[in-house]
Amino acid sequence: MAPSDRTPRTAAACRNDVGLARWVLSRCFHAVPRAAGEAVFRSAGLGHLQRIVTFAFGDGIIEDSEAAFFENEARRLGLHDPAVEEMRRWLRRGLELSRIRGGQLPRVHSTTLHLELDELVHLDVGTVQVRQLASGPRETPGRLVASSRKLRFLGRAGGGNEIAWQKIVEVTAGHGGVDIAATTSRGGGTYRVDDPDYVAAVLSGALRVARRLVIAPGARDSRAVPQAVKAAVWQRDGGACVQCRATEYLEFDHVIPHSRSGATSVNNLQLLCCRCNQEKGARI
Repeated sequence: MAPSDRTPRTAAACRNDVGLARWVLSRCFHAVPRAAGEAVFRSAGLGHLQRIVTFAFGDGIIEDSEAAFFENEARRLGLHDPAVEEMRRWLRRGLELSRIRGGQLPRVHSTTLHLELDELVHLDVGTVQVRQLASGPRETPGRLVASSRKLRFLGRAGGGNEIAWQKIVEVTAGHGGVDIAATTSRGGGTYRVDDPDYVAAVLSGALRVARRLVIAPGARDSRAVPQAVKAAVWQRDGGACVQCRATEYLEFDHVIPHSRSGATSVNNLQLLCCRCNQEKGARI
């Protein structure tokens, strides 16, 4: 049967798997060793929770309702497992970054910058600026500072540059850094930071606020993946990364990147773990 012909499995169907595991345990406890039965239930329960988390990340925005649904299901299953705590941590992290990208920006107190009266600082982190020159890459250590007015790079040895938000085109998190595309060569490039996802979230949020594109509650961007498409991809790929077969930290990845007009369809989506997805980047 072709992948597109398979019937997508709903969240209710996955809950039925857990229910079936419980029914088997209740009916066959005399024939199945307790340890083996608990292992079956644990596997089904963790698979169900991992699916909830992966589906939540599928549209790029984590909402309070999705985090609450995970907590309700984890409570209903009664699983006390390190894997559940790790999923919870990942989901809460996603919720925090979603709020930041949506415009709920942090505020950082700075006593070393000369700011305008109404200017707020949202980010101040150590970084290494990597610029591709004709002679090769040039690395310059310094600080990356994002305010409500502009993005600044302050070189450790002096100098640097600044760029208004209106001249920044896109901010993306890469493997070990953030990539900033701008309409001018000054300020653009790659910045190596300790927490690329957080830095990219703050910069994206500041960019949205500057452009008055703050996400309304419940809104989705054009990369949103419909539930039926998520279910079909999950079933086809067996709930595991197609490259390394990991079953944790799974993400829906566009084979042909969305930035290159890749469709949000079953045939153009695959499951990748976070590590494989970062290593792939925007490559096809």
